[in-house]
Amino acid sequence: MSAATAHSPEAGAGRPGWEARLELVFERVGGAHTLVRRRHHGPLRVQRPFHQEPDGACQVIVLHPPGGIVGGDRLCLDVSVGAQARALITTPGATKFYRSAGACALQTTTLRVARAGLLEWLPQETLLFDRVRARIETRVELAPGARFLGWEITGLGLPASGRAFEHGACHTRWEVWREGEPLWIDRAHLCGGDERLEAAWGLAGHSVAASLVFVGGDASALEGVRAVLAEQPFEGRAAATRLGDVLVCRALARSTRHVLELFGAVRDRLHRAVLGAPACVPRIWAT
Repeated sequence: MSAATAHSPEAGAGRPGWEARLELVFERVGGAHTLVRRRHHGPLRVQRPFHQEPDGACQVIVLHPPGGIVGGDRLCLDVSVGAQARALITTPGATKFYRSAGACALQTTTLRVARAGLLEWLPQETLLFDRVRARIETRVELAPGARFLGWEITGLGLPASGRAFEHGACHTRWEVWREGEPLWIDRAHLCGGDERLEAAWGLAGHSVAASLVFVGGDASALEGVRAVLAEQPFEGRAAATRLGDVLVCRALARSTRHVLELFGAVRDRLHRAVLGAPACVPRIWAT
C-alpha cells in the first residue's frame, strides 16, 4: 500500500498509524548559524538548510511526505537553538488533519532556545477536516535573553469547498516557559458543531483562528504591532496585547491567506524594530 493510499481521508481504521520523530539542533559555528544535527525516524524530514534572512538565520523546511495526518498517527518535532544561534522553521504547505474512524492523531512540538538565541516558528496553516480527532501540543522553552517569534493558524473544515466543521474534535495546547516559569499558556477545545464556533463571544462564525507570539522586545513593540493592525487591510478581527514579556496577536478570519498576510506584516514590523532589518518571506511560500 502506498503512503498516499494509507493516508487518504478514509484511513484510520485497523491500522496503528505513522510514528514519526524529527530532532533538529542549531548552533552558531564560526560566526555562521548552522544546523549541526538532524535525526529522524519515520516520515518526517527537512530539506537542505539555506540562508535567506539578512541576519543569516538558518532556514529549514519541515516535510511530512505522506501529505496528511490521520487517526493513530503520532508526530514529534524537537528543536534546540543554541546560544546566539538563529533559526527559522516553516512548512511547504498546509498541515492537514483528516477525519478519523476513531483513533486520535497526535502532533507534539518542543522548541528550545538558549541565551541570546532566536527562533522563528512559522508553519503554514493547520487544516482540521470534518470528523477529525486530534491533539496538537506546542511547548516553547526559553533561556534568559532568548527570543522567539511564532504563530499557529488553524482552519476549521474547508469552507471554500462548502465543507463545514460539524463533527469531530481537536484539543490544542501552546505554552511558553522560561526557566521553569510559565510565560503564556493557551489551551482550546475545538469541537465540531459547538455553539462557540458561531457565538459572538466565540469564533463568531469565522473558520480561521490564529495566534502570533513574540518574546524578546520591549513595550514599544506592542505599539508597532497595533499600528500594523490599524494600517493593514484585513477581512476579519485582530487585536494585540502584552502579557508580561509576551506579546500576543490574535486573529479571526474566513481565509487562512488573509491571516498569513497580516501576520507577515506584523513579523516584518517586529524585525525592523528589534533586529533592525526587514523580514524576508520564505521562498517556499511562493511555490
